[in-house]
Amino acid sequence: MEEEAILAPPEIRELVQSGRMGEAAERLAAAHPADAADAIAHLDREEREQIIAVIPRGTLARIVEYLPESASKEIIEAFESQQLAAVLDEVDDDIAVDILHQMPGERAEETLRSMRRAAAIAPLLGHSDETAGGHMTRAFVSLHGGWTAERAIQYMRRVRPDADSAYYLYVVDSDGKLEGIVSLRDLIIANPDAQLGQIMSPDVVSVRDDMDQEQMARLVQRYDLVALPVVDEENRLVGVITVDDVLDVVEEEATEDIYKLAGIGVKARALSPLSESLQRRLPWLAVNGMVALVAAFVVSRFEHTIAEVAALAVFMPVIAGQGGNAGVQTSTIIVRALALEEITISDMVRVLFKEVQLGIVKGMIFGTVIGAIAFAWQQNGTFALIVASAMFLNMIVASVTGVLIPMTLRYGLKLDPATAAGVFDTMITDIMGFLIFLGLATIMLERLT
Repeated sequence: MEEEAILAPPEIRELVQSGRMGEAAERLAAAHPADAADAIAHLDREEREQIIAVIPRGTLARIVEYLPESASKEIIEAFESQQLAAVLDEVDDDIAVDILHQMPGERAEETLRSMRRAAAIAPLLGHSDETAGGHMTRAFVSLHGGWTAERAIQYMRRVRPDADSAYYLYVVDSDGKLEGIVSLRDLIIANPDAQLGQIMSPDVVSVRDDMDQEQMARLVQRYDLVALPVVDEENRLVGVITVDDVLDVVEEEATEDIYKLAGIGVKARALSPLSESLQRRLPWLAVNGMVALVAAFVVSRFEHTIAEVAALAVFMPVIAGQGGNAGVQTSTIIVRALALEEITISDMVRVLFKEVQLGIVKGMIFGTVIGAIAFAWQQNGTFALIVASAMFLNMIVASVTGVLIPMTLRYGLKLDPATAAGVFDTMITDIMGFLIFLGLATIMLERLT
């Protein structure tokens, strides 16, 4: 087998910019498809359109699986329906479905009609991208339980399945319902006259085609599966999900949670168009701005106190900021635990008790440190006590909100806690931090002046 060449993105950019398209196409064809896709993704739009137009269809079919969504869209725009159909006929089922889903309905139908594999792809289009059905392929091997091992091997020789699809062999009944699984190894070493029903394992981990992709990925991780059969509501085998697709789902879900916590949308990218970036980021910035105005209103209620003791203004952002950081730490852990189903509503009291204990310890440590700094600066024991107490109490507030907000969003409001937990945590710790600090200062104002 010829060794695939190592490819650096700047090399392809240089060839394209100098007009040496044929040489660039040869270099892409000789490289691993993932490296070739990376090189294409690093080109600007005009350069990508130029190189895509000269890449042979077979090479493009190998590369398209690894391309980011933005580059895939340009392939859709660059080719006529019949040309695109020829490319999609060569890619995995789930990749073809993803690309067809990106297209306008009429053009998707026209492209599908031009595909040789239309009959196999059409049933997959009815599944959402966020479900197991949206990631499955119909390239699997199904055998009948009444077959002998010898007959099954003869069948395998005749159909010549791909290596990925032949790793697990699925046993079905006459109605196509999943009955068991046989590994290729067990089939080869079995007695030629043994029936598959005798050598199969009936304990098969499978998923429904409408199962959420995140739950599906957790099953694969939990049972260390290489492939996962997908069944319909009547337990008929309709597809298989391979581990490489599951890895993509795990990355997608983790990225989505991170982006949601930051309030920047689930598909934000560093090189996204300016208008798209603004559309995804501005709404949450507006929400944060409103939160800041609420906090500012709370501070304005203590204008007289701050005027009397200007030193209070120095410690206000420290107490609010440290509480916010602690709250985000806690809520991030709880959001992730909820996503992985490590905790449920029945664990709330236990988790809350543990986090409050942690908040007390953190409050004592940071309260003591900040109180000592305040005393060293102002030489006023009351001032130092107020600063230390406010820090201590706000750390406890952060622990409580870090648990209750994600739990309330998930189980009370049936919302994704990753979407708004961070915003609400920051809002409450800021407001409560200012309220506690300035409230204590107002109560003890006479001893501060």
